[in-house]
Amino acid sequence: MQILITGGTGFIGSALCPQLLMDGHRLTVLTRHPEKVVHAYGGKVRAIRSLTEFSEDWPLDAVINLAGEGIADRPWSAARKQQLHTSRVSLTEELINVLKRRTQQPSVMISGSAIGWYGDQGDTVLEENSSFHDEYMHTLCHDWEQAARKAESLGIRLCILRTGVVLGKSGGMLKRMLPVLGLR
Repeated sequence: MQILITGGTGFIGSALCPQLLMDGHRLTVLTRHPEKVVHAYGGKVRAIRSLTEFSEDWPLDAVINLAGEGIADRPWSAARKQQLHTSRVSLTEELINVLKRRTQQPSVMISGSAIGWYGDQGDTVLEENSSFHDEYMHTLCHDWEQAARKAESLGIRLCILRTGVVLGKSGGMLKRMLPVLGLR
């Protein structure tokens, strides 16, 4: 498959891309640092800095939209909240606009979101169809998902991926916790 990935250099995306390559897929990765992607994958991945570089003529079977600034990297000042919104919602809106201009649509789009959609509900057991507690994280995730839902009007099957805290030795929350636990 020909796959466009936003957030391909993030924690989840950097684990996903090598697996997709091993499975024989061809990737285009949206990144702020195309030279790093080209170097990391020995030129096997097309790297673009802007969605405007993604040609309408390039084949496209699937989109994986994982882009977004790290949610727990810094305090949520007004400026930081704007960065979080822009990196998720605005980028997804831009992605949908790129897809609208294409004659050949991908068959599927997997779009990131987070369990933050549910908001802080204490010890309440939550399921996919649970309601939400209206707060900042819910609003951010809701807006992100609503932007992605516009893919459905283009005939693209949409899968929303609501991830929780992501753990791994090379990043995510576990990397931050290991030194506190006296582990490396």
